[in-house]
Amino acid sequence: MGDKAYHIPHGTEGNKTVCGRPIEVGGRPQVLLTTNAEKKKGTVCGRCKALKAGQARTEKVAAKHRKIREAAPAQKKERTPGKRQPALLALGKRMPVELRVTFKGKEYLAAVNPDGTIIGEGHEQPFNSPSRAGKAITGREVDGWTFWSYEVPGNGRKKLNTLRKEGE
Repeated sequence: MGDKAYHIPHGTEGNKTVCGRPIEVGGRPQVLLTTNAEKKKGTVCGRCKALKAGQARTEKVAAKHRKIREAAPAQKKERTPGKRQPALLALGKRMPVELRVTFKGKEYLAAVNPDGTIIGEGHEQPFNSPSRAGKAITGREVDGWTFWSYEVPGNGRKKLNTLRKEGE
């Protein structure tokens, strides 16, 4: 753009843009500002500039995405169908035998199977994660690692999360 700006006085021709839209704010014709003194008519209104810039951005992004898709297709990892591994298996030999929690004044007990699944009292199906077992008790999502506790001989109860942190 030039370093000088010139006002184009409004009139019958001065208050129209190249796109033919009248330049009005609140029903009153406005004075156009241009960088070319000889140019009496021919500026592009702000709405058209914004529309054109938006279209250019959209085209640029679409071209970029098309280029990514046309590049070598990503190799998909093969997943074996079936259930996920129980979360407590990550603890290995430190896996507790039972879990306890006091929720709304009531004590709940859950047995931990050798395969890492958790069976809570009153539930027949095993849970693969402490969070799912906790949700069965509370009825809402919980962080099972901080929800459940385990008994440490001679030290009382500790949160299940402490076992996970010790292994890191």
